[in-house]
Amino acid sequence: MAAVLRELRDPAGLVLALLTGAANLAIGVRPALAAGAAVAVLAVRLVAGLIWPQPTPSVIPTSVEHVAGVTPAVTKRELEIAAFVTDGLSNREIAAKLFLSERTVDNHVQHLLNKLNFNSRAQIAAWFARHQAGEK
Repeated sequence: MAAVLRELRDPAGLVLALLTGAANLAIGVRPALAAGAAVAVLAVRLVAGLIWPQPTPSVIPTSVEHVAGVTPAVTKRELEIAAFVTDGLSNREIAAKLFLSERTVDNHVQHLLNKLNFNSRAQIAAWFARHQAGEK
């Protein structure tokens, strides 16, 4: 019963049902049929929600440090790139030092940002500094 109530309280489902009813009224469908279409949308969403329930969202960490004992699989090359980012080098300078294309370096930086759930090179630099301090 709790699952049914949860599905019926879903704001997205309610909005979709209301929009369905309003759209039907706007195109000239009789009010009773428009209401029936809105109820049908709710029924379909209810059945789908019961058959395929959405996993309840858990707390998602904002950075690697919040996950105890879990580190993403950072490659050796990405660590090398992170070291150069920590030194303040641009992608072009890193590419010249490693004999890579600038685009390849950019891809490695983007992979680091994605894997570590970061938004900036400064976060990569801080993470790498902590990573190096932890190894010594």
